[in-house]
Amino acid sequence: MKYFLFLFLLFSFHIQAQFRCQDVKSHHQAFHSKALTPSINNNAKSDTVDILNYHLELDLYSIASQQLKGRCDVTLTPKMNGVGSLELDLLELQVDSIRLNNSLLNYNYNDTLIRVYLGANYTPSDTLTLSVYYQGSPQGDASGWGGFHFQNGYYFNLGVGFAADPHTYGRAWFPCFDNFVEKSTYSFSVLTKSPNKAYCNGIKLGQTTVGQDSLTTDWLLTDKIPTYLASVAVSNYQELNDLVNANLGSIPIQLMAKAQDTANLKASFQNLKATITGLEDYFGDYQWQRVGYAITTVGAMEHATSIHYPISLVDGTLNGEDIMAHELAHHWWGNLVTCKTAADMWINEGLAEFSSHLYLEKVYNRNRYLTEVRNNGFQVLNNAHKQDNGYRAIYDLPHEYVYGFHVYQKGAMVGHNLRAYLGDNLFFSGVTSLLSNNAFKNLSTTEFRDQLSAITGTPLNDFFDGWVLNPGFPSFSVDSSSFSAQNAYVKIVQHTREAPNFFQNIPVEVTFFSASGDTTSRVLTVNGFSGASSFGNLPFTPVFALAGFSGKLLSGDTYDKLKLDQVKIYNGAYSKMRLQVKSVTDSANVIVMQHWAGAHNKVAPGKDYRISNGRFWSVRSNNIQNADITARINYELGAGRLDEDLFTTTEDSVKILYRANPSDNWELYIDQNKVDLGSSTNGVGYIELNHLKTGDYILANTAEVISLKELSPTKGKIDIYPNPTQGKINLRFNDYSTKECFVKIMDSSGRVIHEKSHTIDDGKLSIQLQSAPLGVIVVDVDGYSQPISLIN
Repeated sequence: MKYFLFLFLLFSFHIQAQFRCQDVKSHHQAFHSKALTPSINNNAKSDTVDILNYHLELDLYSIASQQLKGRCDVTLTPKMNGVGSLELDLLELQVDSIRLNNSLLNYNYNDTLIRVYLGANYTPSDTLTLSVYYQGSPQGDASGWGGFHFQNGYYFNLGVGFAADPHTYGRAWFPCFDNFVEKSTYSFSVLTKSPNKAYCNGIKLGQTTVGQDSLTTDWLLTDKIPTYLASVAVSNYQELNDLVNANLGSIPIQLMAKAQDTANLKASFQNLKATITGLEDYFGDYQWQRVGYAITTVGAMEHATSIHYPISLVDGTLNGEDIMAHELAHHWWGNLVTCKTAADMWINEGLAEFSSHLYLEKVYNRNRYLTEVRNNGFQVLNNAHKQDNGYRAIYDLPHEYVYGFHVYQKGAMVGHNLRAYLGDNLFFSGVTSLLSNNAFKNLSTTEFRDQLSAITGTPLNDFFDGWVLNPGFPSFSVDSSSFSAQNAYVKIVQHTREAPNFFQNIPVEVTFFSASGDTTSRVLTVNGFSGASSFGNLPFTPVFALAGFSGKLLSGDTYDKLKLDQVKIYNGAYSKMRLQVKSVTDSANVIVMQHWAGAHNKVAPGKDYRISNGRFWSVRSNNIQNADITARINYELGAGRLDEDLFTTTEDSVKILYRANPSDNWELYIDQNKVDLGSSTNGVGYIELNHLKTGDYILANTAEVISLKELSPTKGKIDIYPNPTQGKINLRFNDYSTKECFVKIMDSSGRVIHEKSHTIDDGKLSIQLQSAPLGVIVVDVDGYSQPISLIN
């Protein structure tokens, strides 16, 4: 993963307090999307020539002045007959000369491409080594992220340019075939001014003192990598060396930081060994020469065996541990098996981000893992379309979104769901074989799908069509159910958000709840619109069931499970419903699930309801009667907002509909109050639902006036007059035992225009309304309501 650390762009999600640097990075990328370098068709070069090895002789003695001198020896062999020239990528550096066998070669250079004329035609039986001599100030890309950095005594590269096309950015500091598919071995010999030392990929061969104030450090990487994974970092580093007992034997660990940061580095990386062995358990052998992290100033970048990692995350805490795990996981996803093109970036970044959740299960426990994937799923539903300007597939995104929210966060969600779809045994054995079969090679999305399908013996076309190749997501809800003893029948229906079709063959986990709160889950396959099944031998008689509660499969459904045992406010972070407990006996256990897709309409004939196609809520409980609850739902109308489809010129028509059971028609919820925030035209406000009941709730547009409750004769009659009125309301109480009453007056949209306790004087009360809208108003006295017409 590539992280850009601008503190002033810190995103603070209300569920995740941890700094999610990728969100800032994707913003930075999109901001500079118009400042692209010229597009380069780099993959085509690798069809004609195979680069076997790069040897870099770098003079970084003056790197503090942002200057380097270099010689790059490029060892290659043609893949076809008659190769007399080739093009190398090099960005805005000065080329001094190019030699082959000590003979000068002719070349043309336009600050982007070097066309080298070899002086003869060569065949696949030939092996050549070109030496390119060059110098200058290495570049950063237009996003300010990729390329070379010179900051606070750290000098290093980051191998991806977000605003560059292609994104691979080895060309910022050495001549190369700069693409994802050309993989080569590397060796380095780097001169630095003492006490600065150079750290590169692979194993350090030696370090030599040169003169009075210089060091030369030699490195060798015997595994093949693409150019964007090549690296150099220079600083006054102190090494922390250790070994980890891995599948292939002892592997060296080398962490590099300035002396004053090593104590914090040890503390922040205390779980590194457990993460290494945990990822091996999941994905197979760690196949690299060492595990290395070099501390730098900005960005986290998965350079093979020498990860560059920002000092801001080395604070002695474990707050950045998921990023440590993400970059390490690239040594399976991205470094070992690399995406074939930028269209396939989810293989690199989505699966590495999934791994940064997965390590929690191994290092900590499954609950930590499930909490993280639930957090991530919520962020995808709530933010991905905002960050990436629409609902998108995770495959083949436009250039500016290749490193965006869909690729990372939804890619991680897809990894988790593929695990659920295949089951643990097939999933982990399957991806381990996939990685082994394609080690140090490239995969496209279709190759990934077809090979994993062949390995596991499981058709994956439906899964990839739904989750990878198309935008949107499914949501699942219980449409009908019946329970008898330890037996149950459940029908699940699928709703979709911004998806072109229903998802197919989805293993949805149904969770059953007992009267005492116990749970048990079973899998029901939903293929298209619905799926149904009978279940026997349950450990109890259920009282209700929910789909998508377990977290085993992430969908467009997020929930809060709340134990209401105090008179206070409970904020539903995942459901976006706030519950205010007015009174409670003992406690009430309530689950509020938000479905991030529209419900299937069941509206009685003659109703004018226009129901939201964006979301609805299910409230379930085995003892909600123990509490008196007022729920609050915020609405967000207007383009790009959650409830954009309900926006009209005003918010007056927005109301909440209710159904006790999914088989019932939607009806206006009787006891609701609406409050617009700021004005009735800005699209922002909330609706409060008094005396919350179990059932389903949805936002809708309707002109219908809120249904009114009849006065109960057992409480004594209350006369409310005149009707119609010009603004004064009189109340006369007959046989009313109390001296005070609570009066709430609402307009026809449910907006509260008067809410106050009053003293009853000699059985009478008068209220003068100020600036109330004309039309039908509802006068509620201690829970008893009557409509009154307000006229001029």
